[in-house]
Amino acid sequence: MSLGLELQHERAFLRRLDSVAIRELPGFVRGRHRMPTEHGRAGDLFVQTLVEPALADEVRVVYDAAKRVLGLRRRQLQRAIAVDGGNVEAPQFHYVIEICLDPADISRALWRRRVIPLLAPRALPIEFDEVFPIACDELVVPLVKPRTIGVAERFDLIVERLEDFTAVHGGGVEEDEDQARASLTTHDGSRIALDLGTHELSLRMLGVSGCRALLLEAERRFAELTGPIVSGLGADARA
Repeated sequence: MSLGLELQHERAFLRRLDSVAIRELPGFVRGRHRMPTEHGRAGDLFVQTLVEPALADEVRVVYDAAKRVLGLRRRQLQRAIAVDGGNVEAPQFHYVIEICLDPADISRALWRRRVIPLLAPRALPIEFDEVFPIACDELVVPLVKPRTIGVAERFDLIVERLEDFTAVHGGGVEEDEDQARASLTTHDGSRIALDLGTHELSLRMLGVSGCRALLLEAERRFAELTGPIVSGLGADARA
């Protein structure tokens, strides 16, 4: 499947986004805490302070699991925790967790979890995803920003190619021109979404989660789109 897009395969990552009601966050106490009234730094800091212990616990869980599951030693790992997030770095992956107000709903907070793979999926142990307590559920590939074509014209071309695909193979296309977003859902439950505002292509597959499984299944179903990601990771490992 070709969408005629220039993808930055070398910057691909796995992601999980979870929107949670602020009142359900650990640390929120009814009657003591006031809900944010507007988006901004103060609101982000409010939810970040609420979940600071929970966020630190998750970073610690990933760090400890990386040692246990991957057989790593302390000197092979780095971890950091700050008010707005935390991360773990290992030879096989980089892990990042962040939280902020949900841009779509001020009464909710948005968890962002990312895993950047550094090895090809077949080079990872089958138990690799046991490292992460919450599994990623989408593969994200950044788009190269075009210099010679506007967003509106580019959006028209993308939607046309998605509709060409469904005319031959079936499925459905959804579009939101105001937000510059379009998506294709296939008969097997896969969903390819394009966001020209954030310059991202994201791929979800029904019933598939976890970094290793996502990469392998994406390569099988969408070789033209995702094959360069896997081959690039393999080349990095051999270098």
